[in-house]
Amino acid sequence: MSFWDCRLTKKEFILLVTATLVAATLHLAPVLHSGLGTVLTYLLPAVSYFSPMTSFFFFACSQFLPFPAGSPHNPAQAGVLVWLPIVLLCYRRVNLRKLWFLWPVLPFLIWFALLTGQAIYLPNTDYVKSLVYSVMACQMVNESKGQHLKCLIGLCFGALLVMTAYWASELGLPVEVSDWGGDREGFQRMGSVRADAVMVWPALLIGLSGLLGAQIAFASRSSPTSSPKWLTYATLILTVLSLPPLVSTMSHGAFAGFAMLMMAVVWALWTAGKGGAFANPRFQLLLRGCAAGVAAVVFLFAIDAFQLQTKVLSMKTYYKSTSDKEGAAASRTGVWHDSINTILSYPLFGIAVTGDQEVITSEYAAQGWYLSHNIFLDFGRATGITGMALLAFFFFNPAWRMWRSGDHLRYLPFLLTHFALLIFWMSLSFTFYKTFWVFWMLAAMAGRVTSPARLGQRQPPQLNLSKRAARNSFGS
Repeated sequence: MSFWDCRLTKKEFILLVTATLVAATLHLAPVLHSGLGTVLTYLLPAVSYFSPMTSFFFFACSQFLPFPAGSPHNPAQAGVLVWLPIVLLCYRRVNLRKLWFLWPVLPFLIWFALLTGQAIYLPNTDYVKSLVYSVMACQMVNESKGQHLKCLIGLCFGALLVMTAYWASELGLPVEVSDWGGDREGFQRMGSVRADAVMVWPALLIGLSGLLGAQIAFASRSSPTSSPKWLTYATLILTVLSLPPLVSTMSHGAFAGFAMLMMAVVWALWTAGKGGAFANPRFQLLLRGCAAGVAAVVFLFAIDAFQLQTKVLSMKTYYKSTSDKEGAAASRTGVWHDSINTILSYPLFGIAVTGDQEVITSEYAAQGWYLSHNIFLDFGRATGITGMALLAFFFFNPAWRMWRSGDHLRYLPFLLTHFALLIFWMSLSFTFYKTFWVFWMLAAMAGRVTSPARLGQRQPPQLNLSKRAARNSFGS
């Protein structure tokens, strides 16, 4: 089945390597301060759109890619400008079949517009920009011809590119790493070049969740084939490489989010094992790979490589002192307390329609406004419990459909990625994170495909590939 086919053709391999090199080059200070940076800003999406997998690679990394100060457009805007010409050149059509799957967002958007009076339909609003990326994702999912898992893998690779600046800095390359947010316990909160620390860890969790979920799904009895070797090795290497930059963000959300993700991964392994995978050689190989990864992390921690041990213990001290003063949610305690009070005071329609001044008791009282650091609470304050429920209906719709399919193992990569995005939405207030909007469209379209479980098949048939396709594949 095409869903499971994650082997790279020669074209996809060349495009992925090229896109990765171009995106990594954009992080270098000499490139950003030259005319080459502007050229690469437009070249990257143009190259990426030649295959669905690399399209999702670009969608994910466009959110945080640096760009020259004099560039007329950032990478996300450049991606929109070159999209239609490349699509017509490469695919000779605009194929938005199944775009109507996006309808669950409409009730929320209509409710929000009616209560707040915001003209969210104008082309320059963040709402329209996010929906445009959903439209672009729809086109690429259609062009993937059912290779939904490969598209997700591309998105995960793009998200993990956020650690480029950290490793370039460790290698002594000329990069200007953001340290916005000050320091904690004497350590700078390291971000990327364009993205600060609080934007680095969500991307890392998103990338890890999809890759780890794919490995578990491939090792389960639901998969008709094993994971391609290149993908298995890439997952192991990228998982270990992602931990030092994750820890270096010195963020409560990063540490708590990683812990929750690891618990979800353990649950996924147990679910796959209960499904009969324990006796499967592929699953046993996966467990050995997991053991090797854990051993590598423990070794790095034990020798304090990249100051992992020192930073983790410092964050433990910082969290203890902060939680003693502000509560278990640390710096989130005050804003969450105020958010819940506002929702309870204006439960049906929220505070936006009333024009009242919100009561703020947290550290933001003098400022007069604040973000909830939780997207559901942000919109609950503005549009009431009704608006929050409509937003939740939209957010969870693809995951609910996948869960309802009865084939949980098949959709584990998507479910774990959705869980990582839930952690993100519950911790920060970045509604218009383009990675979420393209992932939502991909998941909505993948979840609508009739799975073998619904057809009464215990195990899908083996992949049938021609000899020519097999020779043209980087499957092992």
